Amino acid sequence: MTLSFEELQADPKVLVGSLERCVIEHASRGIDQIIVSLHKKLPALLRSGRPDDFEIACEAARLIAFSDHVAPLDQAIHLLIDVAAAHVPRGITSKAMWLVEKALEIASENNLQPELRRACSVYAMMSTDVGLPARGLEFALRSATIAQRLHLDWAVAAAFSNMTGALYVMGMYRETIAVALRLIDRFEKDPECGDFVGIARTNMSSAALALQRYSLAAESAEQACKDMGLPRDAESLMNRMAAEGTWLKSAIGLDRVDVVVARVRMINGLADSFKSTRLDVNRKLADAAYEIYAGDLTIAITKLLELHGSTRELPTLYRDTLVLLVKGYEKGGDHEGALLYLGELVEFLGKSQVAKIRTLLEMIREKVQTPLPGKDDVSEMIENLHKPQATRRNSVEVPQHLYRDALERLAVSAEMREDSFGRHAYRVGKLAGLLAREVGYDDRFADDVDLAARLHDIGKLGIPDGVLMKPGKLTEAEFTVMERHTEIGAQILAQCSHPAFRMAEQIALHHHEKWDGTGYPRKLAGAAIPEVARIVTVGDVYDALTHMRSYKHAWTHEEAMAFITGAAGTHFEPRLIDAFVTMITRIRAEHGAAVEDYLAEAGNASTFLQARDEMHAMLNDVAPLSEGELL
Repeated sequence: MTLSFEELQADPKVLVGSLERCVIEHASRGIDQIIVSLHKKLPALLRSGRPDDFEIACEAARLIAFSDHVAPLDQAIHLLIDVAAAHVPRGITSKAMWLVEKALEIASENNLQPELRRACSVYAMMSTDVGLPARGLEFALRSATIAQRLHLDWAVAAAFSNMTGALYVMGMYRETIAVALRLIDRFEKDPECGDFVGIARTNMSSAALALQRYSLAAESAEQACKDMGLPRDAESLMNRMAAEGTWLKSAIGLDRVDVVVARVRMINGLADSFKSTRLDVNRKLADAAYEIYAGDLTIAITKLLELHGSTRELPTLYRDTLVLLVKGYEKGGDHEGALLYLGELVEFLGKSQVAKIRTLLEMIREKVQTPLPGKDDVSEMIENLHKPQATRRNSVEVPQHLYRDALERLAVSAEMREDSFGRHAYRVGKLAGLLAREVGYDDRFADDVDLAARLHDIGKLGIPDGVLMKPGKLTEAEFTVMERHTEIGAQILAQCSHPAFRMAEQIALHHHEKWDGTGYPRKLAGAAIPEVARIVTVGDVYDALTHMRSYKHAWTHEEAMAFITGAAGTHFEPRLIDAFVTMITRIRAEHGAAVEDYLAEAGNASTFLQARDEMHAMLNDVAPLSEGELL
């Protein structure tokens, strides 16, 4: 197929039409000339505010993704990545994940390392944005590894910056700080890395604030504000406002009155300079935080109650409003009021997580049901892609392992806020599967129990950090909040229609019920508790007792067994405890000091945990990890 000079210089819409004919009618012959022309026109299309221009760019990317031959490869890959990344500021990231996946596939198959690095970097950022930070961490690490091989310091900094974002979203605050400190130390003076250093500082200050390390949070936020300088546009203004807010909260924690007053003044000035609903709400939240700090609780609560009614459509600000309401009522000694809004906060977080998981599962389903075509069905697949989602071909069943891999990553990332090594879910699964065999179930059922039990604590995604990571004993109100993780977990797993997850749903809901009926959430007793949940409960309690948590030291095996055998008939079904004693005694004798490795062996296959271990090695190469730095 030969294109005329006039066609090559045509407007982008005509070029896309030529591209479609080339892909469908001519087996992609001549596509290289069109891709070169489109690549030149793409920046202007993506900068344009016209929806039609954005759709033209998207159509070009879709056609390239569906082509059985693309050239030049580097420009085709960058076009796919650029169009995918342009979905992020438009709030529709999930619709473009498959474009980056195609770019990853092309770059990997053709061993194009610079393009593969960039695809990994963008995929990491987008994965975190759609609520898949574990996958974001994996691809940020891949990007960093390739960047090191290519000796691209700025790209290493970009990858580390992506890591801090993923780690922060997962609630892995100590690791966020560890990565950020190394990024800052290594790249702070490199002018090419300024933006990445600034992002890392911002994430570090937020992580330090969550850990109540107020001095580090204040220092990081202050430096981030200095690095940002004067706002250049609406986006930089919002970033500055976020950093100022973190600085304010840190100063309140440090009881630095002068800094608190200065930050409130700055936040008010920023809000005055640019009329925006978000900026105005941030101003009111800052004022309320100051008034709570100063003891003007009536004024603060009044302002917050007004915001409570007006921020429901602004999720992040609604969450911040609820957090301040809880603090205000707590400071005023009104524990009933604090519990009311803490419960609403948990309800909000739970619904947010359920919505994220629903989107994630839909992305998996859509990917399976709209596979990339071979050359014989390109036309059909392009036509199918243009149809409304509800009318597309949907006869392809999603393999359960795709759902399981995604949910397992989320479950492990949820528990890492408590268990920094991330193996609790795998140990509990193994113990539950072994116990199922011990009481007479066959290997297939026991394996199903093992897999399902790994998801038992996925509901902790919806529990606030302040409760989940609290050192020391929870108050009665906080324990009531913690109990909600069982129902949230069941709601999350209910989003997956595959029948294989019904057992996991039962376990998530009932693994804190007790044999005598004093457990939660339903206070079921005896045989009314599903047997798989009764089995998992034993393994869960044993593993929790024998490992350190923020609120307790690790018990010895003997101490844990004394507690468990003593609770037979109250907490646990007696029959299961008899079997567990026999089983645990045998496997400890068989595996000795390696029993921990044996129980957690399945975790070795987790690409997320592999990436995290590799990240630790990379951090250690930059600067040796100090004892306890990540704990």
